[in-house]
Amino acid sequence: MQRAIAQTVDLPPLQIRADVENVNEESRTVDVVFSTGVGVERYDWQSGGRFIEKLSITAKAIRLQRLNSSAPILDSHSAWSVSDILGSVVPNSARIADGKAIATLRFSRREMVEPVWMDVVDGHIRSVSVGYRVHKFEEEMGAGTNKVPVRTAVDWEPFEISMVSIPADVGAKVRAGQPVDVNRCVIVRARSDADRLRRFGFAQIGA
Repeated sequence: MQRAIAQTVDLPPLQIRADVENVNEESRTVDVVFSTGVGVERYDWQSGGRFIEKLSITAKAIRLQRLNSSAPILDSHSAWSVSDILGSVVPNSARIADGKAIATLRFSRREMVEPVWMDVVDGHIRSVSVGYRVHKFEEEMGAGTNKVPVRTAVDWEPFEISMVSIPADVGAKVRAGQPVDVNRCVIVRARSDADRLRRFGFAQIGA
């Protein structure tokens, strides 16, 4: 049985960029592919160092319940007021198809939302950012000279989708200190990487 090294850390919510696709003016809906699992470079502010984050696009890996329960569409990840809500995810529209994570968004008919909706229709707003939590990563050392670790989220949970002008820099949330809104996340690393991790005092688990 292969051995593995596990660490449990506090992890803030993350975001990743996506794009608006089909627009239906009559139903006020748009489709988004909120993830294809392509790797994104991030920085680990707790232990230091860069890593490549990948999202596993499988039914087992993604917790879609919150999106499918009419999760909110937000204005740039702001959740201070109900006025920040631009609409909601169409119930049961979040799904996996052809290796992509897809959802349909429906915009509110509220007067304050109309300018945003019209900019989506006219193609001025094309960027979407998905907020999600990672509950478990599996890490392997990357290939090549630098060998940047690759962390694959094998248990993750999208919980909101935002219309944004420029995708958020999640690193900015943690540079000033420990974020308040965190969740516990398990990072499982290959046993061959034990020497690098021994200084952190990680617990060994069977894998």
